[in-house]
This record gives sequence, structure tokens and C-alpha cells, in this order.
Amino acid sequence: MKAIITLDIGGTNIRCALFHIERNEPLFIDKISTVAKEKSPIERIIEIIGKNWPKDCEVAGIAAAAPGSVDVKQNKVILAPNIAGWKNIKLGEILQKQFSVKVLINNDARLATIGEWKRGAGRGHDDLLYFTISTGLGGGVITGGKILQGTVGVATEVGHIVLQDDGPICGCGKRGHLEAFSSGTGIQNFVREKIKEGFPTNLKIKNPTTKEIAKAAYAGDQLSRMAFQRAGYYLGIGVANYLHIFNPSCVIFGGGVSQSADLFLEPFRKSLEQHVLNPNYLQNLKITLAELGDNAGLIGAFEYMKQNLY
Repeated sequence: MKAIITLDIGGTNIRCALFHIERNEPLFIDKISTVAKEKSPIERIIEIIGKNWPKDCEVAGIAAAAPGSVDVKQNKVILAPNIAGWKNIKLGEILQKQFSVKVLINNDARLATIGEWKRGAGRGHDDLLYFTISTGLGGGVITGGKILQGTVGVATEVGHIVLQDDGPICGCGKRGHLEAFSSGTGIQNFVREKIKEGFPTNLKIKNPTTKEIAKAAYAGDQLSRMAFQRAGYYLGIGVANYLHIFNPSCVIFGGGVSQSADLFLEPFRKSLEQHVLNPNYLQNLKITLAELGDNAGLIGAFEYMKQNLY
């Protein structure tokens, strides 16, 4: 039986899974830190693959979910801001030389989109939008039963549509992007700025995390609730724009901030209804939370490799 190895590469950890081609569930998932003493992230990737290389079956391929911008045609990472020095890294070529098997590299959010489409909350939908809301805001688009990638694979940077050209600074350095309003970082920055301005709050620290803000919001803190309502409002504007372009039947929210979805879903829905061109875009539209959690990228990488093996 042939096997596929998948990777989910992050700034903090690298996760590795082994799948048999004929089975949908991973045989196991392993994890190591991305950076270790005297070892580069690439050396750590090679290390975890070698450690988990199966002895009882042939490996048909390796598929990696990488952060940042990825050139899918050249199998290289153009830029991964959360991994120091990762610019124009020919990761596919490096792993192919090391392990002598087919290697595919793609963006982590896009592979998570495939995972949720094939095996998660998007099953049965051939037109869907997936948003992962955490430190940043990424995602992917399935249209007509195919993942949208673009000419070199840098399409669907869903967090970087401009909502307000003089708005808050995004993590990418530009102003007014959806990510600057509705990501975990956007929520934090709004609260921290309001605290500096002297806005009343029950938060006891000047630089609270998104989790701390969510906890305070559940406890009734006005500023914290306002931050999530603001995030939901702008998320509604952003999603309305995407509905106009792609007319999906399903919208999925994943990522750490989605665990506090009941704080932003109501203002999101109201904003979506307010900004959508006409009610036809909302007809039979499923809005739901992701089902696969941290494994979405690993599962999506497996499905992506299966589709491209032969």
C-alpha cells in the first residue's frame, strides 16, 4: 500500500502526518518545533519527515502546507513573514532531492480550504469560501469544484482586500485591509488603542491578548464586546464583496478567533445583509464553523496530493 506524507509548517511548530492512500484518516500525527538550536527550519522539516518515513510501504509523495505566499508552479515559498529568512525558498526542490519522491507545496490556508471542502464543513458544496481568522486572516475559494490558485498560486489573499484606504495598518504594512479590522491582531490593536485613549474597561492590562479580550467580552466588558462587534461588522463587508464575485453556497470560518464566534456572528450577519447587493446572494447560503480544527491543512494536503499524483 502506498503512503502520502503531509506537513503543516508554522512559525512555531511543524506538524507531520502519514496517510495510506486508500484511507482517509492519518495513521499518526507528529509535531516538532520549527526552530531548534543550531538547526534551520528546513533541517527540522527534513528531520521530521525522516523520523516518520514508513518502513512497511512506499511513499508516493510529500505535500506541504506552507505559510505566506507560495508559487505552486515552482513549488517555492515566495515569502513567509513568520519564519525568519524564508524568502524565495525552493522547498519543493530541496525535499525532492532529499527524498526522491513527488513533492507539492501550497499555501496553508488554501490547503485547509481543500480539507474543509472534501472532509469537513464544506462537504457537498462546490462553491465555497473559507476564512481562517487567527493572528492574521487568510483563506481560500472553491469555485466550480476547483480550488482557485491564480497564475502563480498567490490568489485568494482574502484578508487583504481594502475596506478603508486610510484605515488601521495591517500586518502586511498596508492600510485598511480586512485583516486589520477582523483578525485577532485587529481586535487587539483596537482594544489597546482605546485603552490608551482612556476608554473605560474591566481589562486590567494594557496589552491584552485576543483570548483575554474574548473572556472579558463574555463577562460583559463593554470595550471588549465592542471590539468583536466591530470585527464582525467589517467581516460582513468583506464577505459581501466576495459573495458578489463568487456567489458561493457555503461560507466557513475557522482559526482561533472563530472559537469566539458567538461574539461576532450576529454583527457579521447584520452587516452582511446590509452590504450585500441583493437577497439572492444569501438564498440558501450556509454560514458555518470549520470542523477539522488544526488538522485541516494536513488533511487538505493529503487530498491535494491524491488529486495530483498521476
